[in-house]
Amino acid sequence: MKQTFLSAVLATLALGASSQALAQNIEMRYSNLFSKLKHNIEESHPDVKIALYLIDQKTGQTCAVHKGWMQKEEHYEELVIPSDNALVIPLDNHLRQANPDVTFVIDDGITCDVSMQVIASKPFGASVSKAELAALLPQMDTLLNDLGGMFSSWFMPEVAGVVMHFPQEQQGSIQVSAQQSIEIQQGKAIVVLSEIPEKTVLSLPSSPEKVTPWLAKSSQ
Repeated sequence: MKQTFLSAVLATLALGASSQALAQNIEMRYSNLFSKLKHNIEESHPDVKIALYLIDQKTGQTCAVHKGWMQKEEHYEELVIPSDNALVIPLDNHLRQANPDVTFVIDDGITCDVSMQVIASKPFGASVSKAELAALLPQMDTLLNDLGGMFSSWFMPEVAGVVMHFPQEQQGSIQVSAQQSIEIQQGKAIVVLSEIPEKTVLSLPSSPEKVTPWLAKSSQ
């Protein structure tokens, strides 16, 4: 019995050591994250927000975040990692002044860059109406213009639709009507609102992981 228990303990320790060896820490300062995410406090775009992700340089895919925390001397707070692996922190001016270190744990052996994206705030289910999507477009325009500065509206194309992001292995299409569908390619489907009839309800194969803007002159 003692030998079995000891073997189990050693196996657990070995697994923990192996897990740590296969992970790396990405360290940031709270103030840097706050300066980007503070736009989410504004009331001009209640249905859209800024989200930060770590993106793999080689694959372009979102890097999986296994754990996150903030720490300032003896003060420590663990962060909740959402299912889409966004980098989420509580927005607080007192924390901004304290400026704690923020650490996120990702897989080892990869290089990930921080990407700032405008996304829909609320998740979609198995269906979504054109009216719901249309309500997002002016808010996405507002947030993109805020991020770009006072002259950005002069040269930035308008948001003309949305990109629905599914798991990369997702196949199939979004059903618009019996005669019209939108194919999902490499986990993405572009929904151009001008091509969708009024009062249409789109049927989705699954809930999208995120919904981002599609610009009129964008080829993304």
